[in-house]
Amino acid sequence: MRQPRRDAADPRHQMTAAKSPPLHLRIKRMLETLSGGTEQILMNETRKSWVFFTSLHAYKLKKRLRDDLQDLTSLRARLDNALVEVDLNRRLARSMYLGVVKLCERENKTLNLDGPGRTIDWLVKMRRIPADQMLDELITGSPNDPERWGPEVDRLADILTDFYQAAPRSNLQAEELSILQKNQQDQNETVLFDPLFAAHQAHFSAVLTAYSTTFERFLSRYDTRAAQGWIRECHGDLRPEHICLTDPPLVFDCLEFNRNLRQLDPFQELAQLGLETDLLGATWIKRRLIDAVADGLGHKPPQELLDFYKVSHALLRMRLCLAHLLVPKPRKPEKWLPLALRYCEAASRVLDVRS
Repeated sequence: MRQPRRDAADPRHQMTAAKSPPLHLRIKRMLETLSGGTEQILMNETRKSWVFFTSLHAYKLKKRLRDDLQDLTSLRARLDNALVEVDLNRRLARSMYLGVVKLCERENKTLNLDGPGRTIDWLVKMRRIPADQMLDELITGSPNDPERWGPEVDRLADILTDFYQAAPRSNLQAEELSILQKNQQDQNETVLFDPLFAAHQAHFSAVLTAYSTTFERFLSRYDTRAAQGWIRECHGDLRPEHICLTDPPLVFDCLEFNRNLRQLDPFQELAQLGLETDLLGATWIKRRLIDAVADGLGHKPPQELLDFYKVSHALLRMRLCLAHLLVPKPRKPEKWLPLALRYCEAASRVLDVRS
């Protein structure tokens, strides 16, 4: 009987190679070679990918991981995920996302892009964007300077208005969408009540109890939003580090792996971004952006609903920060607890919970 063909990118197959360096280091070496040795290739590791920067482009390699929301352990799954990422991000950053390229390996084990040899992985290819025009960098440099770059924020509001206006409305009914909200709440409790965080659990418990009361009160209002068609397929991860204030502005790195998590109220997404800009010190951005988009859409929800969205996001980000510490050998372990506590404090202020 014929032996089944092995996935060229199967880790078990790679282990048979004679002490081959990790794939991300091999890609870095390949890009240096392709530049003729004239460029320094920079690398950035995230939880789910490696990103390589040349002078003009960026290449993203998906990690072979599996979690509750996705399984990228097969070559085909990583191709599908890369194509979905390009497709979705071209909604708000078409000029940035150039496509998907094959990572090929010759018989002599050298790598190339879209060339001869077997395909061992796929890379998302992007145009490199100016770091000094990223929203988080601009805020860090001059957080309270609306005269200087307020017009760029206004252009961002115009783009987001058009995006939300055209965004497909969710076909899920209100009670179905509420399941997603309750699931997020359950996940928050699971992480925040982990024994590792016992020293903070009295405060965490007070915040979650206050949020639970608020959640039940606002659930009917969220149902009304859904019935009115305000739950739409949005970006899903709208944060300052995913916005570049070029002309026109680029909004990239959307949440690509789960459509349900992109089904949001546009003002929920804007409130989330507003929390992030507040924490960076640019408190003027939230009101300016929300007011401009509200004018464009002809509607603005009440402030208490925006506050509820803000708290929901603070607890989500708090959970994600703490979850980093629950995996073996977390990256940057010193970063996550202080950041989680900042989100906790933001939620506490809105909920009027004292630490």
